Amino acid sequence: MQTPYAYPQENGHRSDVRWADITADGGEGLHVEGDPVFGLTVRRWTSEQLENARHPTDLHPADRTWINLDHGVHGAGSASCGPGVQEKYWLRPVPASLRLVLAARS
Repeated sequence: MQTPYAYPQENGHRSDVRWADITADGGEGLHVEGDPVFGLTVRRWTSEQLENARHPTDLHPADRTWINLDHGVHGAGSASCGPGVQEKYWLRPVPASLRLVLAARS
């Protein structure tokens, strides 16, 4: 679920996910359901490792999978080399609730 950009950056996030199964080769894993929906990012390194990487070769897949489950994510764009985030995609602090169901898969 990642794109190997020349300069590592956030990517791979999926929005409006209702459910997801994240499984290993043997079939064991995790089932996630959201009420109503959630954001999902799955990768083999942490967000901090991604932020500190300057080249794709700086990212070394771990022996575990890192899963980020989000209620909301601010839109893409930093105005560093193009336009900033359009106002309709701003993530604003407002009361919110999210219910997740996590179940082991074997």
